[in-house]
Amino acid sequence: MSKATDIDNLFVQARNSEPYLNDQGFVSRVTAGLPAERKVSVAQETVITIAATILGGAVAYPFFPVGEIIALIPSSFTITPIGLLAASGLASGLFYWLAEHAAPNRI
Repeated sequence: MSKATDIDNLFVQARNSEPYLNDQGFVSRVTAGLPAERKVSVAQETVITIAATILGGAVAYPFFPVGEIIALIPSSFTITPIGLLAASGLASGLFYWLAEHAAPNRI
C-alpha cells in the first residue's frame, strides 16, 4: 500500500453514508434485562493469583534444573582487599544516594 489512509476520515464517511437505524428502545431494554456485573473482591483476586502461581510452579518444576542451579552456589567465599574496597564503595554510594533522596530539600 503506497497510499496512506486516514482512518478517522474513513469512519466519518462510513457514519455519514449509513442510514440511521431506529432500534425503538431495544438496546436499552436488553441492557436493563442483563444481570448485574459480578464484582471480584481483592481477597478473591489474591487467592486466584496465588493458586495460579502455585499451579504454574508445579507445572514448571519438572523442567527446571534445580540440581544444576544448586551446584552453581559456591561452598566458600574468599574475601580480598579489593573485594572489601568494592563492597564498601558500593555501600557508601548507596547510603549517600539514599541520604540525598530521602532528606527534604534544604536551602
